Parts: sequence; structure tokens; C-alpha cells
Amino acid sequence: MGVKVSSNTENHLKSLDTYLDKLHNDANQPLWQKKESIGRRNRQKADNGPRLVEDYLGKLKVLIQLIYAIAYGFCCRGALASMNIAVFLFEIATPVKNSNFELFSLPLVYGAKINNLILSGEWWRLITPMFLHSGIFHIALGSWVLFTFGVEVSKVYGSFTFLLIYILGGISGNLISFLHTPYPTVGGTGPVFAVIGAWLIYQVQNKDVIAKNSSQRMFLKAIIATSLSSLLTNFTPIDEWTHFAAAVTGIAYGFVTCPTLEVKGASPEGDREKRITLVGRYADPCKSLVYFSFFILLLSSLVFIIEPPLDLIE
Repeated sequence: MGVKVSSNTENHLKSLDTYLDKLHNDANQPLWQKKESIGRRNRQKADNGPRLVEDYLGKLKVLIQLIYAIAYGFCCRGALASMNIAVFLFEIATPVKNSNFELFSLPLVYGAKINNLILSGEWWRLITPMFLHSGIFHIALGSWVLFTFGVEVSKVYGSFTFLLIYILGGISGNLISFLHTPYPTVGGTGPVFAVIGAWLIYQVQNKDVIAKNSSQRMFLKAIIATSLSSLLTNFTPIDEWTHFAAAVTGIAYGFVTCPTLEVKGASPEGDREKRITLVGRYADPCKSLVYFSFFILLLSSLVFIIEPPLDLIE
């Protein structure tokens, strides 16, 4: 016991001796050396300060942009979903039995794709069907796909390009249905298949840097949506060509406007630490608008090349 106590005492005395020697050396150090050492530390702090502030502001700016994009994208998707739901409620509230068209509401009678009426000058019927639905299951499918894939597409393409994808998909689906089938149809789920097409091309373009697990889950949802839509076409006035044309248009338009992810390596503390970051950018709105106009002109030219079949109304 005595040996243990003396050993601890000896260690404490050595530590105290070392500390006192250090204080003595610091006291004997010339004043100019002290000032130089303090100045060097202050300069290091002064150099690190702006860099830390700049890094913080950069991260804050990215965070604000992300929050704004998500909020704006949610509002855009919410507005589209609300419009579809409002029209559907109006369909339910205004039932009309029409044996000629086999349609059962005022919005469907006055807004569905009916070839004869389109050829007689009611051109808006190439646009309005994208907001019309043929039942609760049809609008449920469209809303589910819109919020499932719309979140991803608006987040990577930007809300403006996402809106153009949606509108272009609806118009292209209705136009191809107009050129393909003589029967009255609605195309409320057409635009969402354009959104799926744009999502697919984004996955292909950035397959090397996107997590595979998330992509596989979304791809499974795309298969489920396609299967359900094919099932619905057997019971409701929906043309499968609408979905197919919208998806192809979404892929083509998504290809020319697709943003890419860039891998950047940053070393904020020299070679001691290396960070890999994925930097994404939205599709250029001006470029998206130019390509949107080009696609509209290209699709419109099909009307002069292909003769649409007429409705057989007795």
C-alpha cells in the first residue's frame, strides 16, 4: 500500500515539475516571439472565418432553394390535382344520359374527345380531355401517379418544366387518340404517363449516380400504374393509345430537357478529408419552352398527314 501511494505521489510531482518548466520557458520567451505566435494564430482564425461563413451561406442558399422548389412543386402538383378533382366532382353532380355518346355528365359531353366535333371547329377537345375522368378508380390512379412521380420529376426537372411535361403529355395523348380511334374518349391519366416517361429517361441519363434501391421501387410503381391503366381501359372510355403516346412524348421531351447530376469532390481541410457531393441543376426554362413549342408544332403537323377516323353517330 505504501509503495503504491509513493508511486502516485512521484508521478504527480513529475507532472507538476514539467508544468512549472513550461511556464518558466514561456516567461523567458522574447516578447517579439510571443507576438508573432499570437499573430499567426489570429491570422489563421481570420483566414478560416470567411471560409466558414462562405460555406455556411452556401449551404443555407442550397437549403432555401430546395425548400422553395419543394414548396412550389407541391403547389403545382396540388393545383393540378385540385383541378382534376373539381372537374370530377362536377361530373358527378351533373349526370346526363346520352345514348349517342355513351357519356354520363356535362363535362364529358362538352369536353371529351369527339372527332366529329373537333373537325367541326371544337379544337379545345384536344386539351380538355386531360382533365376528364371516367370514374373514381380512374381519378384515383391519376392522383396517385401524379403525387408519386410528380414529386420526383418536379424536384429534378424544376416545377416549370414539370408543368410543360404534364401539358405536353395530355395534348399528345389526346391528339394520337384523335388520329387513332373514332370513339369518344377521355384522357385524364395521359399526362401522368408523360411524367413517368420523363422520370424513366432521367433515371437512364443518371444511372451511374442514382441509388438503385429507390429506382427499383419507383420502377415497380410504374409497372403497377401501367397494369392498372390497361385494366381500366377494358371497362371505361379510355384509349390505351393516349397513355402510350403520352409516355413516348414524356421520354422524348425528357431526353432533350433532362438535367444531369455531376459528381464533385471537395477537400475543405486539404488532403486529410475528402467529400463527394452530387450537384444537380434544373432544366433550363427557356430551353424547355423552346422544345415545348417545337413538339407542339411537330404534333400539330400530324393532323395534315394522317386522316382521323370519324365518329359513327346514328
